[in-house]
Amino acid sequence: MNDAWADYLAAAKREYERALTRDDALFPHYSEDGAWNLLDVEALSSWDGDVYEHGNWTAGFWFGTMWLAARGLGDDSIAEATRERLPVLAGRAYDHTTHDLGFLFHPSYVLGHLCGYLDSAQLEPAVEAARMTARRFNDQGRYIQAFGPVGEARSSRTSTIDTMMNLPLMWWAYRHSDENRLYEVARHHARTTARLFIRPDGSTVHLMQFDPVSGAVDAESTLQGASARSAWSRGSGWAVAGLAWSYAVTGEPEMLAGAERAWAYYDAATKPEELPPWDFTDADPHAPRDASAAAAVALGHLLLAAVHPEPGSRSQYAESGDRLLDCLCRLALNRDPDVDGVLLHSSYSVPHGRGLDGATAWGDFFFGLAMAVRHEAVPLPLLLGRTTPGHR
Repeated sequence: MNDAWADYLAAAKREYERALTRDDALFPHYSEDGAWNLLDVEALSSWDGDVYEHGNWTAGFWFGTMWLAARGLGDDSIAEATRERLPVLAGRAYDHTTHDLGFLFHPSYVLGHLCGYLDSAQLEPAVEAARMTARRFNDQGRYIQAFGPVGEARSSRTSTIDTMMNLPLMWWAYRHSDENRLYEVARHHARTTARLFIRPDGSTVHLMQFDPVSGAVDAESTLQGASARSAWSRGSGWAVAGLAWSYAVTGEPEMLAGAERAWAYYDAATKPEELPPWDFTDADPHAPRDASAAAAVALGHLLLAAVHPEPGSRSQYAESGDRLLDCLCRLALNRDPDVDGVLLHSSYSVPHGRGLDGATAWGDFFFGLAMAVRHEAVPLPLLLGRTTPGHR
């Protein structure tokens, strides 16, 4: 594992060096044929007819990967260059079209601060992003609206499993600002997710449609899974890690139960020495893989290993987290200097034919974060801002 951590850092440093040669407003999104598709940081989500385009929800992951590289390598020049680039992201804190502000601002501003590279005076964009996310909360359904402008008719119905991994921004902003609304929005959304998005068999719903007036569930749906009733593997990753993180913060048992149920499904549906398929209902042995899903699950395991109330379970999650990381290091860690990205063999959106076997900005980051936690380059108490479940 120590050698693999060194290989991760080498790949991340290559990403830093490549970034120096391109426009500061362009960030890695997903790769195809070994090269990044870059996206402007100002690209907002929008509807194009009946098709929803997510815009740039991934720029924050590049910053997070750079902080991890700087910390792991002890290289202040990487941190300095990353810090100088942050202003291009700041304006997105006021973006009212997306739930993905957590993805944009937690790896960038929050992790930069936790790693010692940003001071408190620089964090207002992250707090504003959390406040904007809270504005997306539907009080009737107790969910955070996923897509589109706040309250816009066809968007106000939507909530997704992905939102769970945007909540760390809310948890942090509550501690930083002491604004109780931020904590309560995140808590209620996590409870809704544990209750409605984790099916009885442990598979996850990708996209839920609600009646925004009554808050009643209308239908299960998907954008990136095989079907409305399928089991999109990255959804399992978001569920395991997101609910484990929420349990670590709140200590609420239903969040722990949801994380463990989602993990049990993932574990039963995967083979120990293989990367997960993009969707567990795709029986084709040659179906695209999604290593980024496994990276999120691995992070969730390390969280559970730290906060689970039962010592035996903590040991089991620590061991299974190591196994997942070992598999990713052997099968997906990029050691080719001529290929973009850090974590390969991931899939962005199979139904849309985008990024079917390459790197993704989030895969690079969450794999790196799990590795950094495993090697104590980013201690979990630092990341969580607490040491025992339920401490606010």
